[in-house]
Amino acid sequence: MSLPSIPICPPFYFKGVRFMPLADRRAVEQVESFEVRDDDVFVSAYQKSGTTWTQQIVSLIFAEGDVGEVSKIPLMVRVPWLESIDVMGTGKPFPEVLNSAPSPRLMKTHLPYHLLPPQAREGKGKIIYCARNVKDVIVSFHNMRAGGKDFPSGTFDENFEEFISPEQAYFGFWWDVVQEYWRHKDAGNMLFIKFEDMKQDLRGHVVKIANFLGKTLSDQRIDEVVANCTFSAMKENPATNFTKDPAFKGKTRNNFEFMRKGEVGDWKNWLTDQQSQTLDAIYREKMKDLDLTFELQ
Repeated sequence: MSLPSIPICPPFYFKGVRFMPLADRRAVEQVESFEVRDDDVFVSAYQKSGTTWTQQIVSLIFAEGDVGEVSKIPLMVRVPWLESIDVMGTGKPFPEVLNSAPSPRLMKTHLPYHLLPPQAREGKGKIIYCARNVKDVIVSFHNMRAGGKDFPSGTFDENFEEFISPEQAYFGFWWDVVQEYWRHKDAGNMLFIKFEDMKQDLRGHVVKIANFLGKTLSDQRIDEVVANCTFSAMKENPATNFTKDPAFKGKTRNNFEFMRKGEVGDWKNWLTDQQSQTLDAIYREKMKDLDLTFELQ
């Protein structure tokens, strides 16, 4: 089975936020009027910050049957990307498709908090936000752009300069986006987690996420979810690491792996001292009033 041709929307701006290809303008516009249900779950993260990992955990927590079998269903089917289009089926923007989808609806998003559906911001549904240290985000995002044929590419230095520009950064300026979610972390329908903490304690985070979602799992089910959510298991699974799926053959370049390393601190192999110091300075200025910290040294 070959993957359907994916219509590529050129980069565009919506309410001051720049979106890159694979996001769809129609979908982004429809989010504003999207009707949220009480049992909706939004998996939100800045690009390359643990979105896929969190999607996998959430979808397997909701799995009523064999977790291993559910894990084989493409992640984009289990937890579709809200601001994109249904390339595996109708070809319509996902807000439109999800209107008639059965509950519970699981969906991922890279939207800044202020662009989420208004009802979600008012407390309806559940929002799980995963944050990752900005230095590893930059490295991971660059490698994705270098390997995906549908993404605007560039050198690492070019992509770095774009990332630290509030006007040019895709999906918003990292410091603004993460700060906005952090300021809403105590909302009753919000769970804020960090990629680095998940690396330290995956099982504990599976339990934390399940509790947040009102799901009580047996020890055996927790172990099954954890086993299917390790980086090594997800990297070898074509349903989560789409570059392992034969349907994507010819759609990447440079031997691209969607799930590359999943490490903490790989930025040390990429950033110059000056680039690292630049990021530290922006962080000190933008996040000085927040008690949110990442290991950035």
